[in-house]
Amino acid sequence: MSDAKDILESILNDEKLLKSRAFRDKVYSDEPILKTASQLKKPKTPEKIKAMKAMAYTPEAYWKTSAWLFYKQGKFMEDFEDVYEYNEDFVRYYPAYRDFTIEQLRGFFSWRSKVRRGQFPDTPLPYVYLLAYEIINGIGVKKPEDGIFMLKNLSDHYGTRFPGVKKYLGKWMLHYAVYNELPAEMAESEENDNDSALITLLHWEDKADNELFPALVRLSSYAIEESGFYMQYPEDFREAACRCWRMLAEIYRSKRKNSLFVNWFGKPRESQVVLFDSAIFYNRKTDCDRKYIINEINEYERRNGQWFCCKFQENRGRSIKLGAFMKALDGAMRKNYNYKYKLKVGEIAKVQLEIIRSVLETIRQEKEKEKVKKIEIDVSLLSGIRRSSDITRDKLIVDEEELAEIYQQEEPVQEQAEQLPEPENSTPLDRNELMFLRSLLNGEDSRCAAKNAGILPSILADSINEKLFDIFGDTVIAFNGDDPELIGDYIDELNEMLKGAGT
Repeated sequence: MSDAKDILESILNDEKLLKSRAFRDKVYSDEPILKTASQLKKPKTPEKIKAMKAMAYTPEAYWKTSAWLFYKQGKFMEDFEDVYEYNEDFVRYYPAYRDFTIEQLRGFFSWRSKVRRGQFPDTPLPYVYLLAYEIINGIGVKKPEDGIFMLKNLSDHYGTRFPGVKKYLGKWMLHYAVYNELPAEMAESEENDNDSALITLLHWEDKADNELFPALVRLSSYAIEESGFYMQYPEDFREAACRCWRMLAEIYRSKRKNSLFVNWFGKPRESQVVLFDSAIFYNRKTDCDRKYIINEINEYERRNGQWFCCKFQENRGRSIKLGAFMKALDGAMRKNYNYKYKLKVGEIAKVQLEIIRSVLETIRQEKEKEKVKKIEIDVSLLSGIRRSSDITRDKLIVDEEELAEIYQQEEPVQEQAEQLPEPENSTPLDRNELMFLRSLLNGEDSRCAAKNAGILPSILADSINEKLFDIFGDTVIAFNGDDPELIGDYIDELNEMLKGAGT
């Protein structure tokens, strides 16, 4: 231990001094009470930082813009590295070099050195924005393509801690691609994601449900993915939503002046824009007019030194009209499915409500038909059927003596009953099938009719369905469990068909 430290240690541990009023009634922090000369000495400011700070006081800086000064100072310090620990948090709006203290500047350049080596330690928010300003001004960027990668790294590593950073960096990446004429797909932004969804709805005829439905979800103001009903029946809702959109889009295309897309999302409009707004940016290009196309519904154009953007100005986030429709569909499906939680919805256009009802009814009928087409055989019941047939067989077997007694008891027939002519039948059904079908139409006991015919109800029903399929294009009799039922849509036609048929 040095002599200076020995002396300090001796003084601070003196018993009389510790019991004195100067020490007894006070609370001290971790900062040393007594300091050596080396501790009192401030760290030396790097000469390059001094020279950079001095740029703000040159005659040229007085009449130049602050963006120009930022660019000049940034290019001057482009390759500077430092090793300095600075852990204090602070706030600066539109942070620039000239606004930082020497300690804050040294802390920034030390942190920037780590970021350039692929390390991303915690840091104050102004450092993140200052580095983003450097990148969009081309400071420390070898080629424009590297700038996009550097901005994305900042967004990925600091966007969660500072939500505003992700929003601004997403916009600046898009502007960076426009300014440097990079491929549009290199820039990631929320606008690009919305544009992709809008283009999907614009060309709905060519899109499958797995493309169309995510676009509807993204652009809807009603968060359907948070709906309890949707969570339980996601596939059913997706099918209904896509069918409704297609039917509505077709109706609007054929019968309305504007398409459904224009009605719900408007039309692209041109407006003047400022590239890298909310940032410190020095425009170094004075090139001629040019156009930059991001996609078919979003493009930038430079005219007479100004930038203009033609895109959808409304509903860039969520469409209220689409949201109201998705909510109405959710409410209607909850009612049809007898879902335990009902949903109160607002008013929507009459044509939209009719489409929802029509689509849901069509889906219901299709499911009913699918149930009828499915024939299931319970193999476990076959043994019971065999036992029943054995009992019936035994009852029908009698010996010759019993049979003779039965014949002797019968009275001879006096005269043969007069044979009546069969009534005309304009249907493809035979007498037994007509009796069975009429019993169903009249609400009578169809099983009794089948018993009188000596044929099982299921066999009669299958025969009728097969013979009438060419007329109705569908089955007319379904089974609710073991009971035959007529399909409600065909009752009137069946009554009409049987008016002239014999029974």
